[in-house]
Amino acid sequence: MKSAYLALTLALFTLSLTACGGRPTKTLSEAEGALADARLAEKCAPEEYQAAQRELEKARKSADEKEYDKAQRHAEAAKKLVAKARTKAALRKDECEKEGLKETPAIDPNDFIDKSGVGTAEAGSSEGLKTIYFDYNAADLTPESREILGKNAAFLRTRPTVRIYIEGHCDKRGSTEYNLALGEKRALMVRTYLRSLGIDADRLAVISYGEEKPLDLGEADGAHSGNRRAEFVIR
Repeated sequence: MKSAYLALTLALFTLSLTACGGRPTKTLSEAEGALADARLAEKCAPEEYQAAQRELEKARKSADEKEYDKAQRHAEAAKKLVAKARTKAALRKDECEKEGLKETPAIDPNDFIDKSGVGTAEAGSSEGLKTIYFDYNAADLTPESREILGKNAAFLRTRPTVRIYIEGHCDKRGSTEYNLALGEKRALMVRTYLRSLGIDADRLAVISYGEEKPLDLGEADGAHSGNRRAEFVIR
């Protein structure tokens, strides 16, 4: 009897250790990526999409506070809400188009002038907006990137008329097509995060340059890491 009790106690202790894992990085990244990819859902199923955003923010907050189980639950909930939003968006795509709620049109990279003349920052500049960087072959936001984006969001909140382009860039490894897609994914991830910080979507346009605008033409790892970035240009 005593040995059975000890075995049960050990099993429960092991289970509790398993339940208290570390930061759910994989699930958080999956939720972030799902949101970034759900462009149609953002327009055609806004309620579910915004609910997913809120769950993702709860997950990030819980993870930062080291409440990892709670973070895992919120991240999983965000993924389910994104899936629901995408399904709903697909069903009402035609209706969205009739309502004029199509996806954001293609951006002309040469059109950086805001002719309205509003705002205190000069069009084409990046005043007050700092560049962020990405790991190799990744679109996930690092803690350092999130901190910088928080400051960028604060800057945008003090200038409510300013609109920006979020430019996604890559290093030259990989095909042109792959890098254009990765650059767009990085820019969309940034856009999603800024929206979660309260910046309106219509102020945030996305463009990918892939590998076409490197800052450093070198071959060393340092050169590559400096080219994996998202920049911000006032329009």
